[in-house]
Amino acid sequence: MKTKVHPTRIIAYLVQYGLVIFFYWFLRVHFFLMLLVIMSVIPFLSIGFVFVLRHFVTVTLVAPEREMQQGEIGYLKLQVANPTWFMSFDANLIFRTDNLFYQDSGNTRISVPIQMHRTYEQMIPIRYSMNGLYRFSFDGFRIRDLIGVVSLAKKTSTTTEVVVYPQEGRGIRGNLSDMSRGMTESEETIKKGHDFSDVSDVREYIPGDKLMSIHWKLSAKRDILMVKDRVSMSDQQMVILAELSGEDELVDEILSLTYGICRAFVAEQIYVRLFWWSEKRFAFEERQIISKESLKEAYSDLYYEKTYADSEKTKLLMQSIHPELKAYVHVTLRNGEADAEVVEQD
Repeated sequence: MKTKVHPTRIIAYLVQYGLVIFFYWFLRVHFFLMLLVIMSVIPFLSIGFVFVLRHFVTVTLVAPEREMQQGEIGYLKLQVANPTWFMSFDANLIFRTDNLFYQDSGNTRISVPIQMHRTYEQMIPIRYSMNGLYRFSFDGFRIRDLIGVVSLAKKTSTTTEVVVYPQEGRGIRGNLSDMSRGMTESEETIKKGHDFSDVSDVREYIPGDKLMSIHWKLSAKRDILMVKDRVSMSDQQMVILAELSGEDELVDEILSLTYGICRAFVAEQIYVRLFWWSEKRFAFEERQIISKESLKEAYSDLYYEKTYADSEKTKLLMQSIHPELKAYVHVTLRNGEADAEVVEQD
């Protein structure tokens, strides 16, 4: 980004300057002489002021709400601070929007005034039509001098991010009781706490108890093994595989449906293991979902992945990498729309 000269404005100014010279020569009026002197000085002052502005003006972008739901309208706060007593009627900001998950981006220009010794604020409305991690930034801005003959560019690095989750009240296709065929026995319980004060009870060790449940500090004091009874959500687990292949709009439907299914099972106090295939790591990512907060954390991690084209490989990879899973719920595309099916592995 370099200094840009506007020849049409220069020509227009020179025409006006020539008219003032003509009227002064023809009329010999002191007013036109004063005007001629002023017009001779203004271009140098105007260009000098814009160089000062470029050095001192700062741009910041803030997202008051860092978490949004799909379909909502949020706002970004733009602030242009000018500590000097100079001004500009026209500053063009290059506004960039990126959805990191879908690798979608776009640029637009926002024109704002730079006021003397003030901070200009503007709220930018954003409609979040799709899920994902949105990154908003200003790559730079260009300030034009008062008479508009030159404009100077300046780099800026202000950035803010917003995480967009699926709608919470969205309906679920299919019946949860039908999906329960995708449940398998949990390998271990989901703990409510990790220390003595949070467990439901402490008792003596019985052959067959897991070593991970032994309360070692209390056992050392009593010279006998003591076991912590843990609080678990269920003795079963629901395994859900979210498909990340397909066109962006269809993958977005899959993410919304998966989110709703996980929320529904967690509400029933059923432990959910959420899987997805990571093209970046060439492995399955797994997250334990026991609450709304853990589901949000899982989606925040998922948004750093990328979509892929081949949807057929996911089942094959699941069978080869996780053959121990007897069944799971696969949220994928069926008949052109997102749907959940129970996959039973041999």
